[in-house]
Formats: sequence, structure tokens, C-alpha cells
Amino acid sequence: MTHALTQSIWVDGVAKKYGDVSVVDDVSFDVRPGEFVSLLGPSGCGKTTTLRMIAGFVMPSGGRVLVNGADVTYAPPDKRNVGFVFQNYALWPHMTVLENITFGLKLRGRTSTAIRSKADEVLGITGLTGFEGRLPRQLSGGQQQRVALARALALDPALLLMDEPLSNLDRALRITMRRELKQLQSRLNMTTLYVTHDQEEALSMSDRVVIMSGGKIARIAKPREIYEDPRSEFVADFVGNTNFFDGRVVEVADDRAVVQCGASLKFAVTREDSISVGQQVRVLLRPERIRVKNRPEARENELSACIEMIEYFGPTIRYTAKLQSGENLYIETHNTSQDHVIDDQIWIEIEPKHFRLLHRNKA
Repeated sequence: MTHALTQSIWVDGVAKKYGDVSVVDDVSFDVRPGEFVSLLGPSGCGKTTTLRMIAGFVMPSGGRVLVNGADVTYAPPDKRNVGFVFQNYALWPHMTVLENITFGLKLRGRTSTAIRSKADEVLGITGLTGFEGRLPRQLSGGQQQRVALARALALDPALLLMDEPLSNLDRALRITMRRELKQLQSRLNMTTLYVTHDQEEALSMSDRVVIMSGGKIARIAKPREIYEDPRSEFVADFVGNTNFFDGRVVEVADDRAVVQCGASLKFAVTREDSISVGQQVRVLLRPERIRVKNRPEARENELSACIEMIEYFGPTIRYTAKLQSGENLYIETHNTSQDHVIDDQIWIEIEPKHFRLLHRNKA
């Protein structure tokens, strides 16, 4: 309880079952004052159900939810002092922008002067000044999203909850809006819990990321830590692109280990304390950590490969290449000046520090 009192939100062993089906299973995490935390995971992982239990729209089957130290596990939504931005914005179609924003304030019995003052404030914060008289159908998707956000902010919530608010926007607008959201959240120092299935959103906006899988938490860490040190095959596969190899440790030295992957493929990797000879491991390698060369240089972890597919993404190029040992390898490079074509032979080089090893008996 002492720990919970220092947090804006504390989710303590929360669970949700529908009959015999467990949707959320023993989930615990915190969101600190002023922090932006994302719940990230694939569809059906339990992230939206978790958010709705925090908001009070869904009652948990077990565990506790505390907001600013108060146990609100079974409190109704209007007693939790949280703002909620829905995926579909949930704007009243017959109400103007101003009427949508002030609706909750009127329900709370605020005076007309206080309502107008708060409306002017959030209209300015969200860039909606001048749009007060428009109906939702007269607004773009980005403007509707701002109205939904302004409506939530008008209630001065202790915590802002957002359920995939950008998923209905096209990519260009989504990128613009996520920057605006993050800038606004930082400026207001607003404690925010944000649900998304978009790894790019989560990594670019969050102070920390809570990754969920099958109703459980798979990892909680800062974005860079999530990406650079995923600690599980699921996290490595879900966040970014990853090459995987099964291997066995065949040599261990002071700062190096050698992993045999198949009959003819070996990698020298930076040694980890838990690695020992004979261990079965899963080797993880990010595609952008691979250096592409046009000729061999007799370097460590230098391999020959043949390009089988080329995907151009503007600032990056992704190659699918086949190693001489037969394994496929995904490579991403920012060197778009390289003029490779399918069936080209290339050489690749990988620094030992860029490999990550997982014990084969662990997830």
C-alpha cells in the first residue's frame, strides 16, 4: 500500500474472466505521475480489457486498481477522476464541438462561467479555437480526435486513458497526431496510459512500455530496452523485425562465445555470464545490425549470401538473402545508394555485440 500511494496508478494482480475464459491474468504495473505508459500487444492480448477495468467500464474478477492511492477497483467511472479517449472518439453527432466538450462539465453542475473558461482553455490547448460551432461531421478525423481529447481534458482528470485513438487515421495524419499528443502530454505533465497494437506508436511516444501476450505481461521496460534487449522470443518478434537461429554454445572465452547453428554456420557473440559450453540457445539478430559489403575482408562473423528479394521503403532497403549454409536472413540498410539486384552475391558482417541469446528452455 505504501508503494501505491506514491503512484498515479497502481494495477495490482488484476484479472478478468468470462466464464472459464481468462482474458486478463494477474496483471500488475504502475504509472508514475506525469509518465506516458503504453499497453502494447496483438489483438486479443487483454490490453483494452485492462484499460477498461482501470476506467471502471469493466469490473475485474480479481486484483485491485488504485488511482492516486485510492482503491477504485469497484467504483463507478465517474468516481475515478480519469479521462477516457475512445477509439471511435464517441462524439455526439448532433452536438457542436463546444457542446461535446462541455457536456461532462454540465453534468457535474459547473457554473456557466467556469464551463466557458475551461472550454476556452482546452480549445486553445488542442488547437480547436474557431471550431466551436462545427458539428463532428464537419471535421476531419484529426480534428475529431482533438475534440475527444479536449472533452477528456476539460474534466481535469488525474489520469488520461486512451484506447487506440489514432487507429482510424491514415498513416501521415497518425504520425502528425502522435507527435502532437506527445508534445501536449509533456507540456501538461499529464499522467497517461495509452493502448495500442502499433509498436511504432508505443516506442516513439512512451516513457515505458507494458507488452502483453495472452492476458499476461511479457515485458515492462523503456522503449530502447524493449527493442535492444527483448529477453523473450515473443517480444523480439512482436517489436521490430528479428532473425532467429537455433544453436549450441561450442566455445567460451573471456569475452567471446561461439554458437554453432546447424552444420556449417557459426557466430562469435559477446559472452554473457549465464552462457556455458553445451547450452542450447536461440540466437536473435536485428536486420539493421547487419553490415552489407560488396567484397570479403576476412573479418569476424563475415558470411557470403545471395539476394533473393529486395523491398524498397524510401529511407531503408530490406533484403531477403540466403546464406551459403541455407538459412534465410533478413537485412535492413540505410545505404540506399547500393545498387543490388536479385541473385547478387553479397558479403555481410555482424559485430558480436549485436547478437542476443535466449536459453532454449525459456520463452
